[in-house]
Amino acid sequence: MAKGLFGGMTDYSHQSFQDILDDIKGEKKQTILYRNEIQHNIDVLTSNSYWQNNVPIDFRNIIVYSLRHYNTAIVEFDEIYKDMNIEVKQHHINRLKNIATVAQEINVNIGRIWHQQYYNKNYGKENFRIVENIYADTRDMAVRLLDISNIAHRLNDFVGKINSSNMKKNNPYLSGSFYLISAIVILAVLAVLSKIVHWTLLPVVIVSGILIIGLVGILQLRNDDRITDKTFIHLIKETYKRLPLVRNKQNEDNE
Repeated sequence: MAKGLFGGMTDYSHQSFQDILDDIKGEKKQTILYRNEIQHNIDVLTSNSYWQNNVPIDFRNIIVYSLRHYNTAIVEFDEIYKDMNIEVKQHHINRLKNIATVAQEINVNIGRIWHQQYYNKNYGKENFRIVENIYADTRDMAVRLLDISNIAHRLNDFVGKINSSNMKKNNPYLSGSFYLISAIVILAVLAVLSKIVHWTLLPVVIVSGILIIGLVGILQLRNDDRITDKTFIHLIKETYKRLPLVRNKQNEDNE
């Protein structure tokens, strides 16, 4: 939706639930754009040592703090958007309010530091113009995030709302049936292999089957959005770490 003329003044009282979801998705994109532009300008000034030698440390610190918050907000927007497509909960509102609260802190502090503690501003100089852009983008992003508190306030009307179309994918009975069928197929294959392979290789076959069942479960959890990408990658890595155990067992049997 269109933003209000002043930060934190956008009216969300008439917005539908889908409108709010779309705005959260849009805020994530905008935060990424601002974050990337700020970081790019810092990299430019760092490469020629202007950032380290000519920019006051208080200003540098507030920019680093702001970038950290914007990175957190990006992650929060992504997770909250996915969660609310299933069900709206109170913690979603609390997390959005916190984003706005920290943004207000940044808005106040960066303004104070810029006007009261940043001395020897080199107006007209190329490097200082980049510093000005960093200041403007950082503060504009903070002001933009003030409206998140209004989104959070409107979401109070939707707490407990469940999206049945998305819940179908996460139905435990459907997932349970999938696991059951997968387990039956794998057990059937193991039964066949137990008649074919030498008995010394049977432990390897059983351990491999268990790992495969676990891998199927991990993939299903990721499909149901029950785990994050980071957790998914970690679980996959842990699964593959177990594969050397199978190979070592096979080598011992062969010896």
